[in-house]
Amino acid sequence: MPKVALLLGSLRRPGNGIGIASWLAPVLKQGLNDTKSTTTKHAPDYEVVFLDPTKTPLPLGPLVDGSHVPADIRDPSQHPHPQIREFATLVSSFSGFVILSPEYNGSYPGELKNTFDHLYWEWRHKPVVIVTYGGGGGARVAGLLKTLLGGSFKMQVTERGIPIKLPRSHSGGMDKVLVDGKAPEWLEEYRPQVLAAVEELKELIAHKS
Repeated sequence: MPKVALLLGSLRRPGNGIGIASWLAPVLKQGLNDTKSTTTKHAPDYEVVFLDPTKTPLPLGPLVDGSHVPADIRDPSQHPHPQIREFATLVSSFSGFVILSPEYNGSYPGELKNTFDHLYWEWRHKPVVIVTYGGGGGARVAGLLKTLLGGSFKMQVTERGIPIKLPRSHSGGMDKVLVDGKAPEWLEEYRPQVLAAVEELKELIAHKS
């Protein structure tokens, strides 16, 4: 069964990211396994795997092993650190990615960049959708991620991205998108954009395979 990873780029708890991810995962699965889609009509079912940056094997903390640079290692099993080997094998197993990132002070969180920097070849040519959120929708971080992922890591970034604009109650107030319960109406409005981006992601995956 092919797998698509949903990678959350924020460690903040409580925060909007974990709630948005909880809403996004089933929407992604719906789009990936839409039997009416010409891309998946005869394709196997997709599994959506949520990658929480607070859980292993995702690497928290700085790169501490200076004996190599990730670009020197093409085989996931050759990474010196066992946790990085496990993470590299996991990343290699995915057919595509959806990156969910907030915009913090005009950029992406350090923990998200750190996650990417532990590897190199494992990301290369993987299809990816960028989903951002913030008071302005995360337009600036979307541009930065597109440059980072499509440029430095040579990932295949979809033309369609999803900039989720948080209402003031959630961007500057006390409200957060909840993990459980019904998603707010303003978030549900982004469902068509997500499904359209997923169609493009499936086309990239099908072309790559």
